[in-house]
Amino acid sequence: MQLLMPRTKPAFLVASLFFLFAAGVPVRAQSPPSDNNLEQRVRELEAEVRRLREAQDNGRTIVPTRSMSDAEQPPAPNGTPEQLPPPTPKSTDGAAQNKEKSDKDSTPVAGWKDGFFLQSKEKDFVLRITGQIQTDDHAYLNDKDQTDIDSIFLRRARFGLEATMFQYYDFRFLPDFGQGQAVIQDAYLNIHWWEWLQFETGKFKQPFSYEQLIQDRFVPTMERSMIDQLTPARDVGFMVWGQKLFCDRLDYGFAVSNGEFNGNGDTNEHKDINGRIAARPFNSPEFFPWMHLLQVGISGGVGVEQEPVSPSTLKTPAFVPWFKYNSTVVADGVRSRWSPEIVYFYGPLGLAAQYLREEQELRPSAAGPSYPFRQDVTTQGFYVMGTYLLTGEERTGYIALDPIHPFNPCCPCACAGAWELVARVSRLEVDSSVFTPGRAQLANPATNSPGATETTFGFNWYLNRWVRMQWNWEHAWFDKDVQLGPTTANRTRYQDTIMTRFQVIF
Repeated sequence: MQLLMPRTKPAFLVASLFFLFAAGVPVRAQSPPSDNNLEQRVRELEAEVRRLREAQDNGRTIVPTRSMSDAEQPPAPNGTPEQLPPPTPKSTDGAAQNKEKSDKDSTPVAGWKDGFFLQSKEKDFVLRITGQIQTDDHAYLNDKDQTDIDSIFLRRARFGLEATMFQYYDFRFLPDFGQGQAVIQDAYLNIHWWEWLQFETGKFKQPFSYEQLIQDRFVPTMERSMIDQLTPARDVGFMVWGQKLFCDRLDYGFAVSNGEFNGNGDTNEHKDINGRIAARPFNSPEFFPWMHLLQVGISGGVGVEQEPVSPSTLKTPAFVPWFKYNSTVVADGVRSRWSPEIVYFYGPLGLAAQYLREEQELRPSAAGPSYPFRQDVTTQGFYVMGTYLLTGEERTGYIALDPIHPFNPCCPCACAGAWELVARVSRLEVDSSVFTPGRAQLANPATNSPGATETTFGFNWYLNRWVRMQWNWEHAWFDKDVQLGPTTANRTRYQDTIMTRFQVIF
């Protein structure tokens, strides 16, 4: 084979070859190379020598062009491989990645979950917007009743704000603009460092009566029972409460308040104390599933009242009045009340029953010849209610209900929403001593009844989680004729009412 070698000085050639071998050009000594390999190797050496000569002529220092790893490259003057800095890779440091993720997670998020909300990723700060609109229609079927007229009205119109700050501090502000009035329903701060021990202050629902503590938007009947008009409802005060104690077996609450029915202020220096305890003794895997949601509880309250009697008029759930105290009657003394309750849920079935007894010291007037006649008046009553879902849903409480197949007008048979039947009976009666003739009389026996009973049958249609339609028929009858108009011709022993409601909530 003829080799074409460039003309060069022997010393330069020897130095060049030595430099190549010193730089790492491999020498295969294991076996004699083949002709093809030798020819290829010679050509590589020729090209390398040619490049070295050009470099020498130009006065430059050249590093061989063969690809090297960092360990193979000759050191530069600063002790690092002489090469261009590589592109900066994405950080693989765990702390840097966590910081990146944390920065991303802390960005606010807005959306919809049972209402509009704005929150941080960690949910330390959450702002929720809530609303409720209830449009009702009442039709009274007894023509003798001239007090109650058929009407369509806005029962509730609420727009509320709820917030959680620093994870443990809850705030709620809920005004109501229904029936042409602006009333603050809720305005409170709740601190929940622990679920079993929470602190609440402001205007809120008092811990009294299971029926009253059901949110207005989730009550299965359009209106609560007869005894509900004697419960404290909302008041301004301070409360200590907790829930789900002992593995979700116990709830409790104790509050000190002004003692006013849905009041924003106080009329005397005395305060009311209210409390409630509810237990679910069989709510554990050791018992049968049908026993888990059996709940028993009791509420109690006491206070001293010195103000006009409230409520002064007792009504049926459909607002038909059947008893009214004389306009001069005042509360002057101790008012106590207690109410045991029992609640049960299993599958589509819901049952609730409650008894209430109130004792209150009343005077016929705050001054004058009838003032000395003070008497302790007892008012007592009960309700029993049952509900049943026809479309396969299950209840764990009277809370938000998600239909299995929300209503779709394009296929109403397959997607009909949730259907629920409701039945209730309730009664309330006042001590007959209120009709005592003479200066001690508290109410007129000619126009009032000492007691009333009502039965309600209803049907609820849940189109979806937020839209509900209700139909109630209430039949109420009184222990004595009640005058519902200006003359004796308006006296009646009963009233039938058809009620309809369309509700939107979020």
